[in-house]
Amino acid sequence: MAQFQGEFGLQFVTHLANHYTLRDLVRLARLAEQKGFAQIWVNDNVRYRGQLQVLTAIAAAVPIRLGTAVLVPYFHQVLDLADSFAAISELCDGREISIGLARGDLGQAPQHVEVIRPVAMVRETAQFLRRVLAGEEVAYAEYPLLCDYYRLNPKGKFRLAFKARSPFSFYSGGNGPQALTMCGRTMDGVISSGTFIPMLRTGRQAKMLALADAAAREASPGKRLRKICELNVSISRDRAQAIEFPKRQAAHSVLQWEARGFTKEDYNTLGVKREQVLRLKECFTSGATVEEAASFVTEDIVRACYVAGRPDEVVEQILSFIGAAAELGYDHIAFAKLGPNYEEAISLLADEVVPALR
Repeated sequence: MAQFQGEFGLQFVTHLANHYTLRDLVRLARLAEQKGFAQIWVNDNVRYRGQLQVLTAIAAAVPIRLGTAVLVPYFHQVLDLADSFAAISELCDGREISIGLARGDLGQAPQHVEVIRPVAMVRETAQFLRRVLAGEEVAYAEYPLLCDYYRLNPKGKFRLAFKARSPFSFYSGGNGPQALTMCGRTMDGVISSGTFIPMLRTGRQAKMLALADAAAREASPGKRLRKICELNVSISRDRAQAIEFPKRQAAHSVLQWEARGFTKEDYNTLGVKREQVLRLKECFTSGATVEEAASFVTEDIVRACYVAGRPDEVVEQILSFIGAAAELGYDHIAFAKLGPNYEEAISLLADEVVPALR
């Protein structure tokens, strides 16, 4: 199996790390930079600490690359996004900012916003931001969905009144065929979200990447998509806590299995009963919070989408996954979700896991 030669980063997930204040997250980002991680990615969810505010605070204090994994366009007014990213760039000392975009998870986002035409929304948002952050003047009429959704003046134009100070790269976090095709045509790269483990184990991940790569080559023969992998990890010296921690995130992320048309054989491969997933789907349809739905998540479901346990347990599991990631051409692996204690998890990953992976 191929050896992974790329970078390691970390994803901070605000709804799982809700017990940390913004000052805590800055402190943890500083620890990550000191431990040698290349980048911090921050997720996006309503009800929790604002993604752009977290990025700003880290950028002001820690010399590390930053990214959104992912930003949900429906949660943000696009003009505010342009202003905010340009302002954040003034704190980054020329370091690239990675903007990952996707529709939002199927469990939580639809409870708060009307998720219409998600592929077009992600595409138009990326194209608009790319142009205005490069200093162009852009006519709103060129982006009809943004005009309609945000009630932009179709006769109006937008140009930043100051210059962005960092380069920007754009990534799609969508998993469906249309999203992957759009990614290849429009984006600089693809983010394989927290579904990487089940998609890999059911044989879907290679096909998904091939679809995006084919669209990229059609758009430009020499185009190569940069590939980012979120590898869900929950690590702690307390094994029980390491297994319990992922349940809130797994409660809504597994709904993507139904959206991707998982078969009985797929569920058998993952060691999960479909009825368990359908029960979680019904929970969210009924308006349950993540915390309420998590009570129905079993260890089998955790194992189907996470590497979880003590450091000695997770090393062998991670080795197999990053070997597969290397063969698939991934450039960057972001250890995602991390564990019940971020400080402990960052130190364990840096001191005991990463050295065993090289």
